[in-house]
Amino acid sequence: MATQTKTHDVIDLESAVERWTEATRKAGNDYLDAYGKTVDQLADYGVKAAAATKVPVVAGLAESQAKLSRKLAETYITVTRDLLKA
Repeated sequence: MATQTKTHDVIDLESAVERWTEATRKAGNDYLDAYGKTVDQLADYGVKAAAATKVPVVAGLAESQAKLSRKLAETYITVTRDLLKA
């Protein structure tokens, strides 16, 4: 009785790693986009809520907090995007 040999497609490992790397970079960038939008929206809500109190000190503190949050998020996103490019 003759034995049948099944041939399996050989996976090009280098190509697979490259596709995986690009997919993870894209996912990372998508995450950073969502993170930036979320921080911005939360900062906006905080400023609006503080403005609704009609207390100038509270509104000023909320605006300062929002600026700080946005700046920190922007820095985090920039650094992380640079790392994803490497």
